[in-house]
Amino acid sequence: MKSQTGPGAAAARRGSRRIADVALLTGVLLVPVLLLVAATLAVRGAWQPAPAPAEQVSCAPYGLDGVRTAPRGEGAPLSDGPVLSGGVRWEEGPSDRLHVPFEHDGVAGSYHVFADGIDWSEPVGVVFRFHGDGAYEFHHPEHKVSCLAAVARSHNAVLVAPRTPDRQGEPTWWEDLDGNAEWFLALAEQRIFAEYDLDRSRTWLHGYSGGAEFISYELLADRADFLEGGGAVLSGGGGAPSTASSEPTDEQREQLLLHWDVGLEDDGTDSSAPFDALAAASAGHAWYEAAGWTRTSVRYRDGVDHFELPEARVLGEVLTAAERPAGARD
Repeated sequence: MKSQTGPGAAAARRGSRRIADVALLTGVLLVPVLLLVAATLAVRGAWQPAPAPAEQVSCAPYGLDGVRTAPRGEGAPLSDGPVLSGGVRWEEGPSDRLHVPFEHDGVAGSYHVFADGIDWSEPVGVVFRFHGDGAYEFHHPEHKVSCLAAVARSHNAVLVAPRTPDRQGEPTWWEDLDGNAEWFLALAEQRIFAEYDLDRSRTWLHGYSGGAEFISYELLADRADFLEGGGAVLSGGGGAPSTASSEPTDEQREQLLLHWDVGLEDDGTDSSAPFDALAAASAGHAWYEAAGWTRTSVRYRDGVDHFELPEARVLGEVLTAAERPAGARD
């Protein structure tokens, strides 16, 4: 394990179990009105506002009031091989696939791909979603992940949700940073970018809790060359790395968008969430800002704890902000 001195390194992280609707994104991002986000999603057909069939899942707990979407994963085919074979594409485009196995250098893991409804005649982005400790959301994609996939789809982006290959105790992304990063990067290059026609300038890293720590400690700090555009959204964590071996280009520092989102009550005093995500997010944002990343922002949410972050809303707002013309961003 790579040693870390950030405030979240020694603390336990927990996956999301309880949730509530909360406020809007601020910072250097221009805040889109929720109705604009809803209109964008509805036009693309990702979801429809209530009323909706009872079997649909509500996205209100993740920040999108009145939004329901079909639960992704229910009845989806399981895969025992590559998404594509021999470079052959589906006639009607790729579809959702769950629990796709992937092994690299003796390390085995799996991942979900949510690709239903994507317009492959237009540029397609990708959102890599890193779960919190315990991987609850990975094993129950019909809840939060379904709403995140709907938001990604509304921006014509595939959502890829890998499960950490960690099998020692509670599944985590942050305990074996180098090993997990090697596995993830091999997955991204050999499966996702190799088998899907994606626009790498629209690559997003989205992590919660321990997944956010993995992004800030490792992927941005030591593997920044992976990102050719897009950026990262770090929810409930994302601490300052103790060291950084990446040498990001001036263009990366100026154009990649990094946003931290954390609750003011997410300070580790709750016995069910002993990780001080508030201190981690504050330190991580300050570190990257001091390192010359110019498009950074942080949102501190009053009255919000580790389990109440409006992650679907925030993802939509960040993607919307990134799509604005350069002259309209600030």
